Amino acid sequence: MLETTIPQFQDFTIKIYLFKDVKNSKEIRSNVAEYPFAFINGRTICSLEQIMAALYRVLIEKHYNKIRTKSLTSECLLCLAPTSNIGEVFKRFGLKDDTREIVCVEIIKVNNNTTDHISIESIVQGTEIEVTDDHLKQFCDKDLIRDIYKFDPSFQLSSMADLTRAVVNSIQLRGL
Repeated sequence: MLETTIPQFQDFTIKIYLFKDVKNSKEIRSNVAEYPFAFINGRTICSLEQIMAALYRVLIEKHYNKIRTKSLTSECLLCLAPTSNIGEVFKRFGLKDDTREIVCVEIIKVNNNTTDHISIESIVQGTEIEVTDDHLKQFCDKDLIRDIYKFDPSFQLSSMADLTRAVVNSIQLRGL
């Protein structure tokens, strides 16, 4: 698990988990609205920078009361996407019944006195691994990411850094 904050939003703590060999994606998918986590298909994530760019956008939207979904967790998925079609976002970034690699994100308001915290380990039946770019790139599907972000086939992405930069640009520029 990686626990972090964004300097401009010190009143939120962000926890990011990475699981491999997940056996219960179908069950998680059918109950996703009940959990305080964003569950993201690991094949759609190429780097930690991609996740952080989306989270920054989520907290900006929250700060300016521009949230378009029912929760910060669903807004996290929406902010990963190059479009604003929420149905398409869940189809592309959400879990499939056979998803084996899952990125989980939890956004916690600091000084929130809620006592009914749900443990991610009680939900996901898989092996938790360290959240690093090396682990994320093991699972990412470059062709799927090219398709999601609608990169022109002639657009050359010679490295993971190029892919990350193109994805982050798409996230940050959506809606402008």
